[in-house]
Amino acid sequence: MGEITGNPTYSCRNCRIPVALGDDLLSKSFVAKSGQAYMFAHAMNVVLGYKEDRELLSGVFTVCEVRCSKCGEELGWKYIRAYNPRQMYKEGSSEVFGAEFVGLMAEELGRNGRAFLFSHAMNIVVGPKEDRNLMTGLHTVADIYCADCREVLGWKYERAYEASQKYKEGKFILEKSKIVKENW
Repeated sequence: MGEITGNPTYSCRNCRIPVALGDDLLSKSFVAKSGQAYMFAHAMNVVLGYKEDRELLSGVFTVCEVRCSKCGEELGWKYIRAYNPRQMYKEGSSEVFGAEFVGLMAEELGRNGRAFLFSHAMNIVVGPKEDRNLMTGLHTVADIYCADCREVLGWKYERAYEASQKYKEGKFILEKSKIVKENW
């Protein structure tokens, strides 16, 4: 574990970027395919994969894979939906990381702080492409704007120059400070 301003952090074991705060640790009593896993209320510097139904030890869940935003290392999964009512406490923002990936081991950072990686976006306008040197390396990106008010919401990854970042191509970053959840 590292520390960010006095708060212990859990980091990717591969590249050491912080992925969770100690205050967000909910449980160390989970099991992943490779052994012990930790459940967190929130994560940072991660990207999320596609949703899929997966049979886990405690039942069937809709989950999406969680990867490190810097190096692409698979860290674990995020619970989206529990089909068993007794498991619904896991739904939402809980991420489970294999213990071998965290500790002494998605969200991205946008221009204005935390941001989310989406595979699809709607009601947007895509601006011109430009090369931009981001925290995770050089990318060709295009700013994305709200189709209604033209506010910059984030960007679209058009091209990643590093092999470990190729999974972002064609996906959208929406900055948390620019969006709100509705009808959830």
